[in-house]
Amino acid sequence: MLQPLVVGLGRSGAGLHLKALRNLARSGQIRLGPVIGCDPRPDLARDLSGVVLTTSPEQALRHVHDPRTTVAHVCTPPHDRLPLVRELADHGVRHLLIEKPIATTRDELSDLLRLRERAGLRLTAVTHWLAAELTTRLRRLVTEQPYGPLRRLTIDQDKPRFTRSLASGSHRTALEVEIPHALALAVHLCGPAQVVRASCTELRTDHEARPHLGGARVELHHTDGVRTTLRSDLTSPVRRRSAELEFRDATVVAHYPVGEDDDHAQLQLPGRAPQIFRDDALLAFFHAAYQDFATEDSPGFAHGHFATTAEAARLVCEAKALL
Repeated sequence: MLQPLVVGLGRSGAGLHLKALRNLARSGQIRLGPVIGCDPRPDLARDLSGVVLTTSPEQALRHVHDPRTTVAHVCTPPHDRLPLVRELADHGVRHLLIEKPIATTRDELSDLLRLRERAGLRLTAVTHWLAAELTTRLRRLVTEQPYGPLRRLTIDQDKPRFTRSLASGSHRTALEVEIPHALALAVHLCGPAQVVRASCTELRTDHEARPHLGGARVELHHTDGVRTTLRSDLTSPVRRRSAELEFRDATVVAHYPVGEDDDHAQLQLPGRAPQIFRDDALLAFFHAAYQDFATEDSPGFAHGHFATTAEAARLVCEAKALL
C-alpha cells in the first residue's frame, strides 16, 4: 500500500492531483493509504474532505505511515521545489512526482540530478501527456512511418491565464507554464534537441502588465533532423492543445483534451474520419507511476521517463537563457 503526500494545494495539487488520486482509488487497481495534504495557507482547507490536512512538511511527515511507501506529489511553485525535495529525501521519502518543470536553472537541475543519485530517489516530472493514448498513437506513426519520416512538429497550447498570472508569482515566464509539457512531448516523439530560438511576450490588460507571461515560442533542432516549433499563448480567448506532425507524405493533426469537463482526444489522419476517444492522461500517468513505485526492483515507468523529463528541463533552462 502506497500513501500519497500532496505538498502544495493550489490549482495543481488540489484541483488536479487530488482529483486524479480519488479516481485512482475508486478504480480499485491500486491500494492507497490515507492521503495527506500539506499547505501553509489555511484557506485551502475548503472542499478537501477525506484528506489529512497539515501546514508544513515536518508536520505532514508525522502522519506518514512509512517514508519508504510514501509517494510525494511536489506541487509547490517551481522555484521552491529543490529545497522541498531535499527535505523529503532527508526524511527517507524516495518516490516523488514533481510538477513541471523539475528545475528552472541549470544549477537547480544539476543539484537535483546529484540528489537523485546520492539519495536513490525514484522521481519524475508530472509529464502526463506521455501517458496519453493520443501520444501512443502519435509515437507509433513516428516509429512505423506509414507516411514517411517525420520532418516537422508544431505544438500549440493556448488558454486565457490572466487571473492566475496577475495574482501569483509562482511562474516568472510563460516558458514555465505550458511549454514544459510540449517540450517533453517533443523529446518523446523526436529525441534530444537544442534550442535555437526562444522568446516571450508581455501579458497586458487595461490596468496591469506582467513581463514574459503573455506567451512563449521555442524552436528546436533535433539530432535526427526534425524541426520543432512550440507556441503557447496565455492571452488567447480560446483553449487549444494541438500537435501537427508533418511527415514526408502527409500531415497529421492531433488535439489533446483542453479541460476537466471533457477528456476526449481527436486524431485526424489523412483521408479518414477523425478518431475520437476518451483519454484521461493524468489518471493514466498516476496509475503507471504508482504501479512502478509499488515494485521496488522495477525500473518501470518513472525511471523510463526520467531521461525525457531531465531533457525537457534542460531545454527549459536553455530557452530561458535566451530571453
